[in-house]
Amino acid sequence: MLEIYWQILELNILDKKILILLPIWKREKITQICLENLRELKKEIDLNVLCIVSESWAKIAAFTYGFKYVSAPNECLGTKMNIGVREAMKYKFDYLMNLGSDDIITSSLFKLYEPYFDDNLKMFGCTRLTFIDSEEKVAKTFDYKVLIGAGRCIRRDLIEELLERGEMYDNNIECGFDANSMRKFSRHSHTEIANDYNMIYDIKSDINIWNYKELPGEIIPFETAMEGLGTKQIDAILDL
Repeated sequence: MLEIYWQILELNILDKKILILLPIWKREKITQICLENLRELKKEIDLNVLCIVSESWAKIAAFTYGFKYVSAPNECLGTKMNIGVREAMKYKFDYLMNLGSDDIITSSLFKLYEPYFDDNLKMFGCTRLTFIDSEEKVAKTFDYKVLIGAGRCIRRDLIEELLERGEMYDNNIECGFDANSMRKFSRHSHTEIANDYNMIYDIKSDINIWNYKELPGEIIPFETAMEGLGTKQIDAILDL
């Protein structure tokens, strides 16, 4: 118990404000798991969440969880993301973090990130994801060996500079957001961080750009994958 207290205390002394940009579309039950997780993390870490919403239920969910939101049509996902980025710049933050509404990040990720925040690095993030099949209750993990979008942190001044020249995403794209935006920041260095499997999770359903079976990865026991999550999160995933 004392160890947990000190871990929380250490996380609370992070001196960077983080704004998580969270586009939402369908997958209501999975999104609720994501939002609940972020609300719990907010108790430990100086973060806020900006939801990009296209449906009434998503707007209500963002409001219910105490998060900011901006409405954007879902017809063109690149445009939707750019609306979110422009709205994000109205708020105070040091780093913008990318996340999907089917992603779960854990407090251990922020502990891993702490020295990178302290060094005020331009852009950094992890390389490994753990995928969870919400229907079959199976899991696999994969190290892409490159910076992934989930959990990617970008310093505010880089985004300000970019927006003076154009948009963070091409307006006409429907997928490949991470690679597309990385090209816009090609003049800047970025740091890739090796991470454990239990820091970033991606919960897959039948409504995804990429479904579980199409994704690469090493199969791991479902109970092993769940080790990084809390009881409430596990129960919610089992109920999907």
